[in-house]
Amino acid sequence: MPLSTKDYEHLKELQSGHISDAMEGMALPRTVLHGYTYLGPTGTRMAGTAFTVQQIPKHASANHADALVTHAQVSRELASEGEIILIDAAGRTDTGTWGENHCNRAKPRGVSGVVINGATRDADEIKLLNFPVFCKGFSPIKSQWDLETLSHNQPINLDGVQIRPGDIIFGDTTGILVIPPEMKDPIISTALKIRDTEARWTNKFEI
Repeated sequence: MPLSTKDYEHLKELQSGHISDAMEGMALPRTVLHGYTYLGPTGTRMAGTAFTVQQIPKHASANHADALVTHAQVSRELASEGEIILIDAAGRTDTGTWGENHCNRAKPRGVSGVVINGATRDADEIKLLNFPVFCKGFSPIKSQWDLETLSHNQPINLDGVQIRPGDIIFGDTTGILVIPPEMKDPIISTALKIRDTEARWTNKFEI
């Protein structure tokens, strides 16, 4: 289920630190993804629901040129408006499992961003697209040569965090968090209160 307009607007007002503090204060399991590089303009905040993709090494009987990855199809038609594509490539950075063309297909369709547990191509070009992409590294090598897609919209595990289709994903330059939709109302409410408290501290220091 996509985020409501109200939830989306509230999340865009927050920072990853506000949400992290809210979840820690509620003694919820830690769901922060670590080690990702952000490609995009400073100050951009990514929020949406998870569309998951799992990629694995190409099986031994496949031909080198066989195109068994499906992220082009994901960016072109499978991922929907308001979703964030999360690709689990097991952290491999020797092959790029995303690129500029995928962004150019996904962005006009309303996809909210991409998180890649792996590498992307076209880093400089992606930085200019105003489309949030988080990745573990960079490689000019197409993933077609080495990987195949195992599943779409099944639970995946990134950095020890289980991510289910439909989980809420938030990202900014500082980090990425996974918000369970069952807990979104108290988490967002608490995070907004933390933001307001910090704003009062800032105003006090500026006087």
